[in-house]
Amino acid sequence: MTGLSLRGRPRPHTFRVPASVPGAVVRLALVAVAVAAAFTVIPLPMWRGIAIVAAVASVFVPRTMVGWVAAVSIAIGLFVSEPSPARTALAVLLVHAVHVLAGIGLTISLRSQVALRALLPSARRFAVIQLIAQPIAFGGSLLVSGASGAAIAWLAPLGAVMLLGGVAFALRALRRADAG
Repeated sequence: MTGLSLRGRPRPHTFRVPASVPGAVVRLALVAVAVAAAFTVIPLPMWRGIAIVAAVASVFVPRTMVGWVAAVSIAIGLFVSEPSPARTALAVLLVHAVHVLAGIGLTISLRSQVALRALLPSARRFAVIQLIAQPIAFGGSLLVSGASGAAIAWLAPLGAVMLLGGVAFALRALRRADAG
């Protein structure tokens, strides 16, 4: 419903959010992170271009989920380069940042205002996941850099078992939360 202005014209109802950023800022942050990742992690020019084009496309058509193509390009860039703990840590950080920003970008429009308080839960989850993932990635990259492929083949089944255990634990926690 609209109110009337002093001149008798319809005026849409609006409200102000104290600490907010335009919705476009979140999507442009995705482009900035993807470009930074493209030039720091991805050694192949073709994959750099794919990551940047995908990130830019996700600004305008996020429902196509091309933001995640940028994340995959970063991972491919890591796989085709020499193992390095620093590059691995950076890739884990940047892929996760692209994932979070692409997910948030799906829920907001370019012309909206996003309250900074609304972004706090995502920022907390991002920090907690990084606190867990970075030591694991660092340890894994140290194992990989010092061994041949045959010597570390046992990591794949171990990782699969750990992932299965994590999923089972999460599902059990969800069932308990739903029951309570």
